Amino acid sequence: MKDKTWTYKNHDCRIEFHVEPDVCKAWHTVTKPNGETVFADISPYDTTKGTVNHWIDAGYPSRIGAGPLRYEDLKNFKKN
Repeated sequence: MKDKTWTYKNHDCRIEFHVEPDVCKAWHTVTKPNGETVFADISPYDTTKGTVNHWIDAGYPSRIGAGPLRYEDLKNFKKN
């Protein structure tokens, strides 16, 4: 699977895929406009750009509870 890169609201976004024989996981990193690169704590099974975009709009939230954020979690955050 090919990694995804794009720009959203002056953020450089990347979804990097780690493929193993029985599973494919996605790691989400974002470089903010100030140059800081952060790991988006999004489910490794979510491979969509839209979820990363929602994470940015929500103000870079941390996980809620025990697991990483899912799209459904991010929909409930107020957009910037």
